[in-house]
Amino acid sequence: MNNSFWSAFFGITDPKLNNLARNQVPNRQYSVDFFGKKTAVWVDTSDSYKLYIEIPELRTVINKKAQMLSLGIPKLVNDKGDIIDKHWVLDLIRNPNPLQSWSDVIYSISVNDSLHSSSFVYAPKRIGEIVNLFVPLPSHKMQINTTGKSLKQMTKDGLIKSYTYNYDGQNKEDLSLEEVIIIQANDGINILNPVSRIESLKFPISNIKAQYNKRNVLLENLGAIGILSSENSDMGGALPMTPEEKRDIQRDWYYRNKDELMITESAVKWQPMSYPTKDLMLFEELTADKLAIIDLFGLNYYIFSNEKGSTYSNVRDGMRMAYTDTIIPESKKIYDNISESLGLDKQGLRLVADYDHVPVLQDDYLSQSEALNKRADALTKIVNAGIGLSEEEMRALLNI
Repeated sequence: MNNSFWSAFFGITDPKLNNLARNQVPNRQYSVDFFGKKTAVWVDTSDSYKLYIEIPELRTVINKKAQMLSLGIPKLVNDKGDIIDKHWVLDLIRNPNPLQSWSDVIYSISVNDSLHSSSFVYAPKRIGEIVNLFVPLPSHKMQINTTGKSLKQMTKDGLIKSYTYNYDGQNKEDLSLEEVIIIQANDGINILNPVSRIESLKFPISNIKAQYNKRNVLLENLGAIGILSSENSDMGGALPMTPEEKRDIQRDWYYRNKDELMITESAVKWQPMSYPTKDLMLFEELTADKLAIIDLFGLNYYIFSNEKGSTYSNVRDGMRMAYTDTIIPESKKIYDNISESLGLDKQGLRLVADYDHVPVLQDDYLSQSEALNKRADALTKIVNAGIGLSEEEMRALLNI
């Protein structure tokens, strides 16, 4: 039986049963089936990658953050902020591995960080401490082998002994501490192996999955829930259906597919027993759950598709806030970690991500430039007026 009302509503699966549905399964808890389960059902957040694949709202937010992070242009600078244009690390950035660009590498690091709060990169050092291979590793396949000592350790090798990469659960490969770069988010408690952000999303993700299930059931099976009752009457009042009429209507409805019409010679009326879909607040629930995901990852509601409030100004300001509050600070953490792991800090160098080319941020730089020009004009007038100022006072007036 395909898409039968009774199979969906009462759980009946045998198409040969012709008696009334309630009599066929007398022990079924109809109040529970009709109104839904009485206990909450939560998804398993231990497999965050599976949720990332299945839940479009989660994947959209994680991918958006990764895409924004990957837009940063890597630059090598010294302690004075001067740009260095010749160094082996620049060759690494131009060709990190055979299959990915540097932008792809940062994208992968961001996705792994969002799912597991940890990112790993295979970056073996060659002769002369040079690295010419930079491969992001899936965090859920990595195992950290600790030394068992977490207190009074002054170096990373005092905490981590080695790593193990699990190819398929059976084939494993041990990787030394020097071969792997680890980037971890701070959960405020754990020094190593921080709790995944996805654990905090168990409730909203569960509700998203539940409302999708509910909408699918409504569309496929429960298009109309209600009571068909007799509309016949005489001088004495309403006339009930005969047992034969009830049985015929019951049998007809039981065997109908969802889009088939029921034709009967009996005069009947329909009394609905369900709410319209819009009154179930399914879409409002979806929006609230998506907001929880967006807030956790530090982005802004207006940079995603929505039905209300998506003006040009809101989208632009939302993008600015996402970059200034989340993307730029997190990219600094990633690049600082890479710089330290590659030993660039010992050379007085560091990698930085430049986002000046991003259109929504260029407006900010234009405003800053105009403000600086106005202060420079004011300073020129002061100097021309014969007022002597020290270099420190001039810098203070220019706000530099």
